[in-house]
Amino acid sequence: MKPLEGGRAGQIWGDGETVTRPSGAWTPTVHRFLRHLRSSGFLRAPQPVEIAANGREIVSYVAGRVCEDLGDPLTGSEPMLISAARLLRDFHAASQGFLESDREPQRWMLPSQEPREIVCHGDFAPYNVATADDEAVGIIDFDTAHPAPRLWDLAYAVYRWAPLSDPSNSSATSSLDEQLRRAEIFCTAYGATSEERQALPETICRRLQALVDFMLARAAAGDDTFVEDVASGDAKLYLNDIAYLRRHRARLLQMLC
Repeated sequence: MKPLEGGRAGQIWGDGETVTRPSGAWTPTVHRFLRHLRSSGFLRAPQPVEIAANGREIVSYVAGRVCEDLGDPLTGSEPMLISAARLLRDFHAASQGFLESDREPQRWMLPSQEPREIVCHGDFAPYNVATADDEAVGIIDFDTAHPAPRLWDLAYAVYRWAPLSDPSNSSATSSLDEQLRRAEIFCTAYGATSEERQALPETICRRLQALVDFMLARAAAGDDTFVEDVASGDAKLYLNDIAYLRRHRARLLQMLC
């Protein structure tokens, strides 16, 4: 086993076949959901193996390269944006039915959002998408999966893949025009409706505010991970991005609609 690069350094290990990572109270629900995806024909997510007694989960390894740097040119290429959006669309289609068919008590890390249409991934970003050449081929890290509308997931995905960030945020790797172009490509490839496009800017802002609220609450409860995130300024960056999106809402709507 060797440590895998990315978030939570030193806590995620792989051997080329499986990945061992920290588990949580939500992991049994997530494992049932991953089995549902596979039974629905979606094979581009990890397959659960077991939840070990040492507080770790073991899942199958999803081959591919992930982009930790949102400024990676590959992330913003048209083929990558199109394939990522279609991957999210296919995942959402496979997600349908789990909330109704699962008969065991469900626990999620993030709060559910109404209407509970599907189980969203919750963090569909380049660092959680496996790629091969210039194509998105798989999704990893389902810790943040939770029931919500499809638009809730699409909003965060567009925010990350554009990425729609204020210039003061290190994630702002491209001009506003380029961000808007990428957002439109992603929405078109996903198949976003006119109603979804109209609601997207405000939904992104609500999604980011929900993330900030969750981070601050977990930090206040003493969760070391979120204490570090807040101390490093992550919450402030999201709030800056909310203000940035609201300043440019008209431009975004013009491009999308």
